[in-house]
Amino acid sequence: MYRKKKKLLALAALLLLAVLIYSVAAKTGGNTAVSASKVKYNNYCYKDVSLEVSLPESTDVTEDYYSGGELLLNSYLSDEKHNYHGYIQIWNVDDPEEFIDRSKLNSSFNFTSFENEKISSGSFSGFAVTWTARLQDGGDMAGKDYLLQKKGKEDQFLRVSLTVDADVFPEKLAGIGEAIISSLKWK
Repeated sequence: MYRKKKKLLALAALLLLAVLIYSVAAKTGGNTAVSASKVKYNNYCYKDVSLEVSLPESTDVTEDYYSGGELLLNSYLSDEKHNYHGYIQIWNVDDPEEFIDRSKLNSSFNFTSFENEKISSGSFSGFAVTWTARLQDGGDMAGKDYLLQKKGKEDQFLRVSLTVDADVFPEKLAGIGEAIISSLKWK
């Protein structure tokens, strides 16, 4: 009888430990990395600019081109499966850091966090901006913007912006953003 109680206690302890590990992984996003790695991507080639990028196959793309001014390409991204929207844009501006400062200053968002870091990868250098904001209607929004210039060509920059209606930018979406950035081919 003592052995039976001891086995039941050990089984209950193991079950409790398994539940604890699962709940900690769910809260810290441990299970989101697995789902982010399962995202399927398709190559997307823009019609009027030399730009190719891999996007999740569930992402819808709308292209708008402009012949003059600061904005040359404005491409809207929308993905219901991964719950994000955003932009891929080409700006005819030579200072992305000034652009970031000006955009933040002129924004109607009430930023609750705003981190700007320099990045460099492959043939690009620039900035990654991670932010959260409280909107005027009381809702929350979080986003990550990548502003990239071709090394040696600094009269334009490419902006990739991913946003969600949430108070925290999800890890899964950060993984999707990194995959998009690493796939860029801009000539």
